[in-house]
Amino acid sequence: MTPRIEALKDIITNKCHCIHRRASGLDLASDFAERKLSPIDRVAQRTVRLLNAENPAFLEGERIAFLRTITDLPPLFTDEEWTTIKQTHFIHELGHVCNISPDYETTIAKGLQDHLKHARSLHEATNTEMDEEGMAFLSAVIAETQAVLDLADRYRAEAIARGMNDLADVLARVPRYPARNFIEALQFFRVLHFTLWLEGEYHNTVGRFDQYMWPYLEKDLADGKLNRESALELVEEFFLTFNRDSDLYPGVQQGDNGQSIVLGGVTADGGEGFNLLSELCLEASRNLALIDPKINLRVNAMTPRNVYQLGTELTKKGLGFPQYSNDDVVIPGLVALGYDEEDAKNYVVAACWEFIVPGKGMDIPNVAAISFPAVILKCVRDHLEAAASFEEFFGLVKQEIANKCQETLRGIRNLWMIPAPFMSLLMSGCLETGNDISRGAKYNNFGFHGTGISTAVDSLSAIRKLVFVEKSTSPLELLFA
Repeated sequence: MTPRIEALKDIITNKCHCIHRRASGLDLASDFAERKLSPIDRVAQRTVRLLNAENPAFLEGERIAFLRTITDLPPLFTDEEWTTIKQTHFIHELGHVCNISPDYETTIAKGLQDHLKHARSLHEATNTEMDEEGMAFLSAVIAETQAVLDLADRYRAEAIARGMNDLADVLARVPRYPARNFIEALQFFRVLHFTLWLEGEYHNTVGRFDQYMWPYLEKDLADGKLNRESALELVEEFFLTFNRDSDLYPGVQQGDNGQSIVLGGVTADGGEGFNLLSELCLEASRNLALIDPKINLRVNAMTPRNVYQLGTELTKKGLGFPQYSNDDVVIPGLVALGYDEEDAKNYVVAACWEFIVPGKGMDIPNVAAISFPAVILKCVRDHLEAAASFEEFFGLVKQEIANKCQETLRGIRNLWMIPAPFMSLLMSGCLETGNDISRGAKYNNFGFHGTGISTAVDSLSAIRKLVFVEKSTSPLELLFA
């Protein structure tokens, strides 16, 4: 790390930047309820008010801006309203869109001004076939996007006032217009990611960062504007941005926030996607030794040995990653489940490890969970004594897993999610159809987590050995134990 990056890391890890924070002081739910606002109007109005309330704040020496200064997201619904919603709908976790992968690439290449112009033209078209909800969706997109641009303008004005001319020049370009180089693309991403969290979405993933950002870096390297060392410094600063506000994000504990990044893997033409930017990401993560972003490596039969060596060096840091995904298994598996091959090749991971297609997947990969140890315990109680062989018992275990899946699925009906108009801007087809992403995308599959699989395997192994092979323990003794 350069001294500049070390200083920025110290500011963040010592929480010096928290002096810029304050509570919103907003109590919106009662007002929204009294005015009988629709859910999407509530989201839009809250997001706009929070964006307007944000004060431009900078860290000493930074080149990539945007820091959360508002600590809270005021509730959108009163307790009574939320109770009523839950009476007739299935609500997943906090009710917000989460755990999906937006298409950052398209927006970074087009600019928010282009999106805004398109949304306004759709909204103003006299021959629109959109329903009332679709028109409200477009109004929400327009309002939020304009508020994002206004905040970027305030950041630029403050950067000029502080003599931060390089940053001001970047903010003069993005996020309003397409990024032209690596630093502009990184700043653009930061604005988008910042806004998703402020809108209320969570477990906002990063996707195939080394694929959609590589053209910008490649051009800068070819033009002599960056070299390997200066590019690494930018990647390290970019990685630090994921740790600025992460203590404000929802999760089981700090760090459980789904800021997952995918590197390498098969490209659209079947080639190997691991590139210099992939390598820089692994090096930056190893140097910083911070838990965000979490790195996932896509590997396959073509993956060079040095990729595993680089991954192992990062593993030695004890951060719990990189995780590995095998393209040779995952891509055919997704195709077999009905995903188009083009989309399957472009898969990423959701917040943890589940596979999802960026920009096209509104899948909920963790909509429920099945406890494998609980299934085995039930089978031990109900069937072990009467089972003539381990194979018979194992067949009953598999049947019970299927039964439990069906039972759980019956409880998931009439799913409802809080609208996410800005997230929808980054998802394929939402703007053109007037459909908020909460209403679905190209892929809308539910996934159940199978928890405790290692414990389950160990339990089955013990049952087979003790009860059926050695016959040293009776089913009743095992159950008693």
